Amino acid sequence: MKKYIPVFICIMLAFILLCTTIRSSPSKPINSYPNLPAPIGGEKILITSAGQAAEGTILLKIAENLNLEADYRPRALATDLYDYASVVIVLGYSANGIAHTPRSFAEELTRTDQLVEEAEHMNLPVVLVDLSGEQRENDETEKLFVQIVPFADYYIGLKNVKHPDKLLTTLKKHHVPATLVTRLDDLSTPFNSAFR
Repeated sequence: MKKYIPVFICIMLAFILLCTTIRSSPSKPINSYPNLPAPIGGEKILITSAGQAAEGTILLKIAENLNLEADYRPRALATDLYDYASVVIVLGYSANGIAHTPRSFAEELTRTDQLVEEAEHMNLPVVLVDLSGEQRENDETEKLFVQIVPFADYYIGLKNVKHPDKLLTTLKKHHVPATLVTRLDDLSTPFNSAFR
């Protein structure tokens, strides 16, 4: 009987660890990846802005460093998609950026809506990128996010957001795979994986 005591103790420890692991697993899984397992888009890439924030130039520089063929057109219209195989939308409302365009925020919402609807009509993949995190987490950026996410095929954003649960719940609701990075330096790998 004494020779079965160590076996019994091992089985009990394994059972306790199993129960602990099951309880600590998240109840709301999200399709979060370090990068996509397979590319979803191709080149030539249109990088545009939703909200006219300046972060699109950063993403263009990342694309150039990755030798991706891309154009940055912050005010691109739905009629401009004919020359592209993928659309990347950089999310972020900037009051200053909107002031330097000939349109209001309502017109920016309309432009963005027409852009994503035309991308869907043309079967172009849409990658939604948020480089500003909590810095541009305002009502206008939220409206743009809610408008674009149903059309998005992939989301890349920063982890430092004020309401990560709300973000992840919305992405999960629309079945959008996501990669959340800690720093801008970590953005290259997931961005490259969307195209190669």
